[in-house]
Amino acid sequence: MAELPGKALAQELIGASREEASATPFSAVVAAARHGTLDEPAVVRLMGRLWTLERMFYYIYGGWGQGLEINDFPPSVKYLFSKQIVDESTHEMMYLDALLRRGAVATQKQAFEAPYGRFAVDSALAYYVFSLRNLATYPHPIRIAALNLGPKVVEFGWMEELSVATSDTELRAVFASQAVENRSHINMGRRIVEEFIGRPVDAELCRWACAVARRDYGRFLHELSDFVLDRSTAPPPMPRVQVTD
Repeated sequence: MAELPGKALAQELIGASREEASATPFSAVVAAARHGTLDEPAVVRLMGRLWTLERMFYYIYGGWGQGLEINDFPPSVKYLFSKQIVDESTHEMMYLDALLRRGAVATQKQAFEAPYGRFAVDSALAYYVFSLRNLATYPHPIRIAALNLGPKVVEFGWMEELSVATSDTELRAVFASQAVENRSHINMGRRIVEEFIGRPVDAELCRWACAVARRDYGRFLHELSDFVLDRSTAPPPMPRVQVTD
């Protein structure tokens, strides 16, 4: 069997993301859980903010789906993407159900009105969401590489760490239940890069898009950690871009 054209690139992207996952701003939350200082309000803030992020994937994937045409990719590629949409929807509902079960809110409407449920344009969460949404202008393999071999790898790492560190059984169950689905998203990204990224220009676009997505997700994790731990620390510096006419 011929070597898949993007096999080395997929391993490169996954390796870079795993290296970044070993030390993220979210490590402070994992440490708090390990030391037993992640109290009930902090857990509610965590699940609420993740719920806010998850529901924004309807907006992201809606834009991405508009870029898929008939016969441009095999049906299996589109099936995997549609399954990822369903998975994100499931995760969004899991966080909301957990908030309802814990008595943090009595209705979904209350969750939207809570501080952790509000979407603010001036936030790292919004910056990350808009960053992913803007990838709709790029071919499907590039945006899938950016998300699934970037932030998804980082997310898989901290969720696994938090599942081990926390003594909160419900919180552990919420994250542990996502492990299989998140692993499948990473594998889907690997497969698409291996099969459909062959040209050097596309490989460079994948490296760029994956690095940008990881950077913006890292800013979100910093904001999330501060929000969960009820603290304020200096955010990472914003990248400077020189624009010339």
